[in-house]
Amino acid sequence: MDDIAPPALRLGRPGISRRRFLAGLATTASAVAGATGIALPRGSAAAATRLPLPELLVPTLRDGVLVFPLRAAFGTHEVLPGVTGRSAGFNGSYLGPTIRVSDGQRVRFEVANGLDEDLAVHWHGAHVPPEDDGGVHSAIAPGQSWNPEFTVKQQAATLWYHPHTMGRTARQISWGLAGMLIVDDAASASASSGLPGEYGIDDIPVIMQSVAVDRRGAIKYDSDGFAARDVSFPLLVNGVAVDRDPPTFTATRGRVRLRLLNASLSEVLAVRRTDRRPLVQVATESALLPSPMEVDAVRLPAGCRAEVVADVATDGITLEAAVRTTVGRNRDSRQPLLRVLPGPERAKLRPLPSRLNTISRYDVSGLRPRVITLTERGGLLGIDGVSGTTMSAMDRNVIEVRKDELELWEVVNRSPRDHSFHVHDVPFQLVSVNGVAPRGVDLGWRDTVEVRRGATVRIAMRFTDYASDTYLYMLHCHMAEHEDLGMMTSLKVRPA
Repeated sequence: MDDIAPPALRLGRPGISRRRFLAGLATTASAVAGATGIALPRGSAAAATRLPLPELLVPTLRDGVLVFPLRAAFGTHEVLPGVTGRSAGFNGSYLGPTIRVSDGQRVRFEVANGLDEDLAVHWHGAHVPPEDDGGVHSAIAPGQSWNPEFTVKQQAATLWYHPHTMGRTARQISWGLAGMLIVDDAASASASSGLPGEYGIDDIPVIMQSVAVDRRGAIKYDSDGFAARDVSFPLLVNGVAVDRDPPTFTATRGRVRLRLLNASLSEVLAVRRTDRRPLVQVATESALLPSPMEVDAVRLPAGCRAEVVADVATDGITLEAAVRTTVGRNRDSRQPLLRVLPGPERAKLRPLPSRLNTISRYDVSGLRPRVITLTERGGLLGIDGVSGTTMSAMDRNVIEVRKDELELWEVVNRSPRDHSFHVHDVPFQLVSVNGVAPRGVDLGWRDTVEVRRGATVRIAMRFTDYASDTYLYMLHCHMAEHEDLGMMTSLKVRPA
C-alpha cells in the first residue's frame, strides 16, 4: 500500500495556526470506561461515539519517592462487537493506566503478577539502571511482586510499558497488557511552550493495536493463530474496535496533542488525515523534535510512537490508519481511526513555538561500526546467528559496550523478513539507511527503527549514567513473535 511508504516532509512552518480527570467523555458511563481502563460494550451509545481514555494513575508519596502500583491480572474484554473473550490488563481488564512522571523525580513501580505464569514488565524507552529495566532477566513468578526504583533522567517523551517475558511476550501483549508512560521535563511543561499538556483535556493518548481474534473472542498471537479461517483483525484504539464510525474526542480547547503509540504485535501503521492535509509532528518516540514539522503521514513500525498536534477547525478532523501486514496472512487495510470534534467554545490559540528542542548530532566520522546481524537459519530467528530463546543462548551472544563511549552500530538484515529493531536504555540517532542520510523527522531521537529485508541501517548512541558487570539490558526485534522466536540478545554496559 502506498500509504505505508515513508512520508514526504515539509520542514518548518512552525507558526501553524494536568488536570487528573478525564475529558471528552460526556456521560457517566464514558467516565467509568476511562477510569477503569476498560472499554464499554459496543452496544453502548457512549462507547460508539466517545474515545475511552485510560486512567491517569495517581501515585502515593513515600519518603520522597512517588510510588505507582500496577497489578497484572486476567479479565474479559470485548474485542469484537458483541463478543467477549479472555483478556488481561494492568489495574483493570484490558490495557493499563497512563503513568506520568517528570525528569528528576524519584519513582518506584510496585508491579504485582496476578497471572498464572511468569511476567516481566519493561519500561520501553526509559533510561533506567539495568536492574530496573524489566527485560527477560527480571521475570516475576505468579503471586510475586517486583519493585524497581530509580530517578527519572531523560527528556520529555512518550514511552510505554509492556511485558517482556521469555517466549511469552507476544501473547501477553496481545491479551492487553500495555500502557502509556509519559515523561515531562521543565521545558515541555512550560506554560509558554504553546504545546497542549493537560491529560484528557488537550493531551490525549492514542493506543493503536491491530489484534487477531476468532469468532469466540479468543485473541491470537502467532502465525498459526493468524492463519485460522475464523480469525478477524480489528484495529483497536484505546481498547475499542474502530469501524466505519470511529470513536470521537471533543477538543474543548481548539488544539490537541495526540500521543500515537503502535502497540501492535507486528503491523506497521501509517496515520494520516482523511482530508489529506498535513499533520504537524512535534516528537518522535524519544524526545521532542527541534521544531514542528509538517508530514503527509506518520509511519509507525511496531513499538514506535510519535506526537502530533492539530488545530481543530469548525468541522473537526478525521484520522485514518493504513495497516500493513508483516506476519501471517495478508490483512492490509485502511480504515478511519479517530474523529476530533471542536468544542462549543473556541479560545484564541497561541502559535506553536518555532523551536522545541536542541539535538546535537553525533560525529561518527572516525568510528568503525559494530555490525549487528539479524539472521534466520532453518526457521530459527536470531541475532548474529544465535537464537535467543533461552537465557543460556542469550548468554552466548552478549553485546558489550563501555559506559560513555560513542557507539556506531550497523544493523544488517540478512533474514527474508522485515524487522523492527529496538535498543533498551538510551535513545539513538539514525545515521543512514542503505547509505542514505536521514532528513526531517528522522533526525529526531529514536529507540526503535524499521530494518527492512536486505537493508543496512546505521545508528549511533552513547550509554550514559549506568553500568554493571552483573545486570543486563537487551536489544531485539520488536515484532513480538520474532522476539519470542529468538531475535533478541543481551546488552551489557561495562564501567568506563
